[in-house]
Amino acid sequence: MSATEIFERRRNNLAKVIDLLIEMQHFKTGKEICEHYGLSASYITQLLNSKRQIGEKAARELEQQLNLEVLTLDQSVEPKAELSPIHEQGVLLHMQVVQQQAFMLMPMDSAHSFNQDVFHLQAQHYAIQVAGSYYFPSLKPGWWLICDQYAELSTSGMCCVYLANGLQLILERVGETQDNYEFQSLDESRKVIFQKTDIEKIHPVIAVLPATAYPDSRNNSAHHKTG
Repeated sequence: MSATEIFERRRNNLAKVIDLLIEMQHFKTGKEICEHYGLSASYITQLLNSKRQIGEKAARELEQQLNLEVLTLDQSVEPKAELSPIHEQGVLLHMQVVQQQAFMLMPMDSAHSFNQDVFHLQAQHYAIQVAGSYYFPSLKPGWWLICDQYAELSTSGMCCVYLANGLQLILERVGETQDNYEFQSLDESRKVIFQKTDIEKIHPVIAVLPATAYPDSRNNSAHHKTG
């Protein structure tokens, strides 16, 4: 492959990654993507407009900043993008409900609504604020779920399930087979079975913080989950 061809492939793949993030509704514009990942919007624009070539060093740096696997921009297959950098910062997310209990995780604009005195978020943690009444009475709007992206999955317990289609669900894990994961809805009204190929990842919920824990953290009733 000539240098011109590899430059063009990297440019096309970079454009596809940006389009994919917008298509998944994580961001509305390319500018928001650049701000989130600490990239220069003018620099990315120049790369996409072929005014600057994406060399070897630049390609690897872009992959690292965008949390892509190494050589993603050089591959001929469709690139994949995800928002795991959010989770690595111990930040706050809210549910953007898509349909009933299925939602997408979106970064919150302000961290003032979460009291670190109630639960100190470490690097591997992220907090999800419950939206809507779809998980009532197990979870109520305004409550917080603390997930640990590196914790080992137990045979049972509440978890955040990341589907391959970009949506998330909060379910109770009840078991697994060679090919499937078995879950139960939080109200225990139905059993849900997913093929393992339909699930991208599963993060256990290690704590549930009711809204009654705010704003007075000294008299909170935070429920810590144990496997």
